[in-house]
Amino acid sequence: MSGRVSVPLSAFVRITLALLACCLFFVGSAALAAPSLVLDAPESVARGDAFPALAVSDTPTKVFIFRWLGKTYEARAEQVTASTAAGAAARWQAVMLLPVPLEEKEAARDLAVSLGGGKDAPLTARRIALFDKDRPVQKLNVDKKYVDPPAEVMARIKADRELVHRALAQSLPERLWVLPLVRPVPGDVSSLYGLKRIFNGQPRGVHKGLDLRGPQGQPVLACADGQVALTGNLYFSGNVVYINHGEGVFTAYLHLSEILVQNGDRVRQGQVVGLVGATGRVTGPHLHLSLLVQGESVDPQPFLTTGNAAKEKNP
Repeated sequence: MSGRVSVPLSAFVRITLALLACCLFFVGSAALAAPSLVLDAPESVARGDAFPALAVSDTPTKVFIFRWLGKTYEARAEQVTASTAAGAAARWQAVMLLPVPLEEKEAARDLAVSLGGGKDAPLTARRIALFDKDRPVQKLNVDKKYVDPPAEVMARIKADRELVHRALAQSLPERLWVLPLVRPVPGDVSSLYGLKRIFNGQPRGVHKGLDLRGPQGQPVLACADGQVALTGNLYFSGNVVYINHGEGVFTAYLHLSEILVQNGDRVRQGQVVGLVGATGRVTGPHLHLSLLVQGESVDPQPFLTTGNAAKEKNP
């Protein structure tokens, strides 16, 4: 697991990368002199973003249980060795990526973590403030059939949604993702996450992804190791690849001209999974990248490398 970063990322991502790179050696003997459970997470997060939460314990455990927005998430514990004043000591740690939905109304929420030892297990919590980012409006003109779909395709659209829902329900308990995520194409952003979109003069839903510029046929790289959860052609999204990266984290690559992997394939970070295209509801060739965390579409941009993705991927 590598935390080597040479590009600017959001503050809380930088902090987490540093923690991962150091294998939590920052937790010294003073912090964990007595049995304890440490939780690290950002003080504030924007609605529509995800954030990494880090749990550390000197008590042996197989899993950590994170509690967030009324749900519980289980993360496998990893044993590491930390240097203390008394010598080497074993620690157990887990990292979990958690979402803040765009629609979340509360000004702050509590995050808690406990060991996987039942209701009496030690629990640590912290308060996280939530805030809004500026979400501009984008006006686009597309084929009328993608604004007001004809009646004969409504069954297909419903089936597409069910396919995606089943794909995102696939469980992969091991964490295969690392931060930062490899940028799938080197092009810059053409449409931000969270844009309020107007198609052909008609207001539609918020843009729940990140559009990256790329010419027709440009290779699209997997953001992290994972298992292909879904491939196929969807009415709005065109040719797609969905990858399961474990512990509730997925990426999706939309509007591809070609799909170069199959359902169930294991892929490596930086592997070519498809080619940029203009299939589905588009105005031209580009890659729509989605980051889905615990069932919520969140902004991928804070977690991506910049520039040439092939050169910047983790070793």
